[in-house]
Amino acid sequence: MEVFKERVEYDDANRIMKLNGLEGDVMKLYKVYTSIYEFVGKKKQGVAKLSIEYEKRDPSVPAPTKYLNLVSLFVEEADASLVKAG
Repeated sequence: MEVFKERVEYDDANRIMKLNGLEGDVMKLYKVYTSIYEFVGKKKQGVAKLSIEYEKRDPSVPAPTKYLNLVSLFVEEADASLVKAG
């Protein structure tokens, strides 16, 4: 388990949500860590575009691939919530 404190930004017009890292374990490795979720297409059939912006604190730090499963899980939960609200 890890701790991650973030600030969430919503852009409803463009259907984009950003999770900007503020504190926690991930911030020990990265100066910047932002997960970006962009929901594209129709409400009932769309695509979620995911990206992670990051800046390493040190060149030896690996890319944050270990967080991809968490990002994917978040999209699955958002999808289920959107379908339910549909």
